[in-house]
Amino acid sequence: MSTPILYDIDLVGNRLVMEFVDGPTAKAVLDRGGRPASDACRKIGDAIARLHRADIVHGDLTTSNMILRDGRLVLIDFSLGEKTSSLEAKGVDLRLLKEALTAAHARGSEYLASVARAYRRGYPRAAEVLAKAKEIEERGRYT
Repeated sequence: MSTPILYDIDLVGNRLVMEFVDGPTAKAVLDRGGRPASDACRKIGDAIARLHRADIVHGDLTTSNMILRDGRLVLIDFSLGEKTSSLEAKGVDLRLLKEALTAAHARGSEYLASVARAYRRGYPRAAEVLAKAKEIEERGRYT
């Protein structure tokens, strides 16, 4: 997993200059299905586990904010991200990803299961976060 290279920060002009990342979005790869989609799901789960181990929450985990370049997953748009150990924030990350996968992809439930398997392998507190994501989802159903 990687992120775009940051070349310049202009505090006066409120501008960031960063690398252009060329490649298909994870959304496009998942839409096509097959082996590349399975590989992408594993990479997504691995990437989220890596972020959460470092107590980083993306804040907008959608397949449109993930680009596959040369076989690697690049995460973009951390504008809603934060550094936190909060189980709630990590649960929201996974809840948003579930919503994105199931709303945008016919095989969203399968993809989510594959992402969750990789996430569990890569993050020791995965069971807690997945349980929190389920709790958050259940809260939203009746409000």
